[in-house]
Amino acid sequence: MAFVETAKNKLLLKVVLAGPPAVGKSTRLDQIAVEGRRESFGSKLLARTEMAIFPLVVPDSPRSVEMEIYEWHGPEKVDVRAKALFVGLDGLIYVADAREDRWIDTTKGFEFLLDEAGKSRIQRVPGLLVLGHQDEGLLRLPRFIDELEGPTWCTSVDSPVDEAAPFLEALRLFGEAMLARVL
Repeated sequence: MAFVETAKNKLLLKVVLAGPPAVGKSTRLDQIAVEGRRESFGSKLLARTEMAIFPLVVPDSPRSVEMEIYEWHGPEKVDVRAKALFVGLDGLIYVADAREDRWIDTTKGFEFLLDEAGKSRIQRVPGLLVLGHQDEGLLRLPRFIDELEGPTWCTSVDSPVDEAAPFLEALRLFGEAMLARVL
């Protein structure tokens, strides 16, 4: 559910960035911050919430559009705000770990996400599936798409964590898909 911030005349799209531990979620937020900005809020006592804001260029639009991308840690870290992250969700980015020894972490992390957010809610939003860390194994996008059933994976990106350009371009296209869905 896109939100219009009337005071600043902005349309905000809410996205959750999820994935197994140590897959590069924080690095992806840093990459987004290069074109937008990164923020952290909350207290150390209740766990901090990390997010990045990614501006979208929409020609002939009366208002600016931004994607608010919130990092979700899943079972690796307790966050009392976890349920609130999934209210009014416009999209989901799942960063899969394509190393053979992390297959279980990736699939079980996704199952935990479906349980926490609600499978029916996640299935209704568009998703961006990103492969992060990779090895010489045989884990590639088709195998993940079949295994990680949930959202409609509108874009899949085979992008190592240290390469920002393919990820940011996919994020732009993903934002346009969410925007078209909302408008």
